[in-house]
Amino acid sequence: MKSLLLLLLFSVSSLWAAIDTIAVDVGISVYKTMPIGVIPFTESGIDDSKIQEKPHETVSRDFSLSGRFDVVPSPRFDLVKFSRARAKFYVTGKLENTASGKWKLSCFLYASQTKALVLGESYTVDASNVRAAVHLFTDKVIHELWGVRGVASTELAWVSKIGGVKQIVAADYDGFNRKQLTSDSTISMMPVWGLGNRDIIYVSFRNGRGQLFRKNLLTRKDTRLFPAFPQTFSPVVNPVSGELLFSSITDGKADLFIGNMDTGKAKRVSFIRASQTSPAWSPRASEILFTSDRGGSPQVFVMGKDGSDVRRLTFMGRYNEQAAWSPDGDRIAYTSMDNGKMNIYTCAIDGSDIVQLTSGAGNNERPTWSPDGMLIAFASDRSGSYQIYIMRKDGSNVTRITNGGENTSPSWSWYPEDTNHTTSKESTK
Repeated sequence: MKSLLLLLLFSVSSLWAAIDTIAVDVGISVYKTMPIGVIPFTESGIDDSKIQEKPHETVSRDFSLSGRFDVVPSPRFDLVKFSRARAKFYVTGKLENTASGKWKLSCFLYASQTKALVLGESYTVDASNVRAAVHLFTDKVIHELWGVRGVASTELAWVSKIGGVKQIVAADYDGFNRKQLTSDSTISMMPVWGLGNRDIIYVSFRNGRGQLFRKNLLTRKDTRLFPAFPQTFSPVVNPVSGELLFSSITDGKADLFIGNMDTGKAKRVSFIRASQTSPAWSPRASEILFTSDRGGSPQVFVMGKDGSDVRRLTFMGRYNEQAAWSPDGDRIAYTSMDNGKMNIYTCAIDGSDIVQLTSGAGNNERPTWSPDGMLIAFASDRSGSYQIYIMRKDGSNVTRITNGGENTSPSWSWYPEDTNHTTSKESTK
């Protein structure tokens, strides 16, 4: 287990580089998708140099990444094309300058056969927030046509090496609008989102050993968590209460603790002689996944939130770790070693129905689920250096969202509590 802890605490990455979004399709999705048309938005008085990309490009990427749509692009309305592709709906809109200097983005979802307006939204935004407004509309379309929340307005945090030091960064879920959250001279790693996405909990080595800190994303203030514990790592936030589950090294091994981040009080919840790391909560916070070497090699186990009813979950393979519970609670994603390479698998919550999602493409690690359970973000060195990728939950439609340098340990945010904070919006439905 010492080698596992060293891997968790001292893994390294490479140089900082610019973001790029590159799609690499592997495999065909086994889940039903809906064809949808996308027509370029008309523009009026717009300086294209002030926006990162055109609205229809953002819409198309959101639909494709969502795992719910097959995009049918068209330069103009083409009923024959949409009908042949079975695209019953299409999206288009308008982007125009206003007298106030802000931009008005109008987005429309139409029925293809009748051109009847199904959904219309209007957003008045700064040029820098056009993409955010498009994300909002994409999620509205997903709710309208699928009856569920989309994840286009969510974010990802991960670890990136900047100036020779591993730092925490965050960005839109598709890799755009990246911002650096830490600027320490020592390693920062293992980021997770606090409830409400108002803070990031992470591990810092600023005091010479791995310790948990919480960064308020509004004030950028850092607070040391659980100072009574000399070494703390592997944080994960309770999805119901906001309490923190984490590992701490005591008596020469790693044990699991649950604590209140405000009071600093924590209680031990694992009582196994072997070490326990990489914990994860079930969606309703009734059970805990974790990695332990109690069987001689790292395997994934599950137990009650009080440490009771411990049972082994993974049996195939000698090295399994980094488990994450799907938001729906029906599957678990984890990392397993195959012939010296790390790959991502999913299985049912009893360990059955094992499905391999990655293969023959370098090392693939650290799966993290999107809030709707449709997507998995992960780190892979398939391009020669570790980058962040997104794939559908069946392993299809793999898309790279970082480019250059080395980027690892992705963590998907929760659903936004307020998705209208960057825009003023008017519904035209």
